Amino acid sequence: MLKLRLFAPLLLVMSLFLGSSQVFAGVTFRDTDNHWAKATIEWGVEKGIVNGYANGTFMPNQNVTEAEFIRMLVVGIAGKDLEETYLTEFWSDKYYNFLHFKNYPVRGFADKKIRSTYITRAQVAELVSSADGVNYSGDQAIQYVLGKKYALGRIKGENTIRGYMGHETITRAEVLQLIKNLTNHGMSNLYDRPTESSPTASLPKLPTEWDVYRDNMYIVIRQNVFTKYSGYRIYDDGDSRVVMTRTKQQGQVDNAVTVQFEPQILSFSSISLSDSNDSTQRNMLSDVLDLYGFKIDKSYLLTKIDSAVKNKKEIQLKVSGKTIVIDPLISSPEGQIKVYYKWWDVARA
Repeated sequence: MLKLRLFAPLLLVMSLFLGSSQVFAGVTFRDTDNHWAKATIEWGVEKGIVNGYANGTFMPNQNVTEAEFIRMLVVGIAGKDLEETYLTEFWSDKYYNFLHFKNYPVRGFADKKIRSTYITRAQVAELVSSADGVNYSGDQAIQYVLGKKYALGRIKGENTIRGYMGHETITRAEVLQLIKNLTNHGMSNLYDRPTESSPTASLPKLPTEWDVYRDNMYIVIRQNVFTKYSGYRIYDDGDSRVVMTRTKQQGQVDNAVTVQFEPQILSFSSISLSDSNDSTQRNMLSDVLDLYGFKIDKSYLLTKIDSAVKNKKEIQLKVSGKTIVIDPLISSPEGQIKVYYKWWDVARA
């Protein structure tokens, strides 16, 4: 990266972060249409975490400097920019001052030349773990962010310290996805980092592929289905199910929609309704099936469900080349049904 004079960083932050709402609001950047992080980039711009360039590009694959990263981290987690409390020489001073006094390992606080150098993924892990109020460095910081499922290994499917590739740099798109992951996991505060190293025994275990999937399944349903409905709460049962349940007064019957996932295929396997006549649960059923690629006419599906319940017989349907079964659960209380995917037929084929 070019060495910049005093005024250059001010121009840089204006183009990277502040932008103009008239220029950037609602804009689809011409270099992100087919990018894997397109939706995340739009989210980050909407939140004011980062912006594009005046030429209409975002440069999603451009590496991020330490100064750029800490600004994105602070704004992304705090939900707003820091106020100017005193005169500063560089645009990034307020972020360095803020995190330095929280004991974060910001190398550019003492050596301003480091601010314009690309940050490594290992340094990112150290800063992210610091935000959780722990003090880990190097491989332990990497294990922490992997174990908390804040990030994945850069090598697909290899959530190991080696697969994380801590010596590598990180791109603008990757930083936004990381920050989105953090907010999805409920991070909303930047806690002080302890002065003493945190105990190794407190490190979370490295996740298995199933651990990562089951954590993600909750987020996907919460964002794509749950938000459409009021009067329900959602929770993960800690195993392989996500439950959407209606909040009732004590003594009333609890109506629940349960979505089951299968570890062997890392995918949806079934959805159960406690009341197949409940319009909200029927809509949730349709939404979940659609979300996982089972494209079926809603009216036709509901007609088949009513038929299965009335006749107390299973009905098999071919949907998007896959077989699903409507099971009226005749041994359960009336009205309960289960729609499951016969994934084992595909596995044998």
